[in-house]
Amino acid sequence: MSGLMNTNTNPEEYETHDIYLAAYFKTAGCIMTRRYKNGRRWYFVFSNPGGTVRELREAYFSSKAQVVAKDYAKEVQAMKELCFE
Repeated sequence: MSGLMNTNTNPEEYETHDIYLAAYFKTAGCIMTRRYKNGRRWYFVFSNPGGTVRELREAYFSSKAQVVAKDYAKEVQAMKELCFE
């Protein structure tokens, strides 16, 4: 699933370890409910109201995603800061 999976505790949440995909979700308006670290890898967990995350994931991987590039770049930087602070 390319870094996206249902969490075991709640099927309405999705997690990814892909920092760029996570930044895209945030830029597109998804709500990150939490993040956690497992070993050296960070995971980002998002709520999925109405299947929003799955639709966004499909757009991202099919190169049909549309967000403001400047906002996306800022979100990538913010996600990196969360991981490497």
